Amino acid sequence: MKKRNLSKLFVVLLTVVLLTGCNEKETENINQSVPAKEDTIIESSAGTEKIEIPAEDIEGLQKITCSREATGEDDSDVELNYELYVDGDYIQILHSMEEIITDDQDILDEYENAYKGIYEHYKDLEYYDTSVIRTKNSVTNDTVINYGKIDTDKLLEIEGEEDNVIKDGKVKLDDWIDFAEQFGTECDN
Repeated sequence: MKKRNLSKLFVVLLTVVLLTGCNEKETENINQSVPAKEDTIIESSAGTEKIEIPAEDIEGLQKITCSREATGEDDSDVELNYELYVDGDYIQILHSMEEIITDDQDILDEYENAYKGIYEHYKDLEYYDTSVIRTKNSVTNDTVINYGKIDTDKLLEIEGEEDNVIKDGKVKLDDWIDFAEQFGTECDN
């Protein structure tokens, strides 16, 4: 692949990582996903596997949905959807669903491998769960970060404190939305 195309891929992946708090996880084969930790339920629907958030974790929280569409490498479509579960001014849970859609298997391979590489940094971090779903024409990275339970010190060790939305062990809703809007994300708040 040309160096220019690798640069584009890196920028897209960096943006995705920054918006989700830096997480990715992958699979070895098409239609497989990385097993979730015990506190996450994976449910099969329409041939894909999605991370489901336990009902008790979101009970009483306000749900805000956000999304962004983009064009990826070689006109592949990129759909970014976020569900924010909020208590007052702070995000307790971030559910990020990032999908790359294209018929180009080389591009799908690149994204799948990139997600795998990024996930390696987070695989031992409890309350940071990811499932990567590969189909014939897409790769979806489904991530749940439970900021209410996660060890934010360990998360910051992985991500670094500079330009991070985590402040004093919490993620303020306004900070996350301000950051995400810089990349064209729109929320229903």
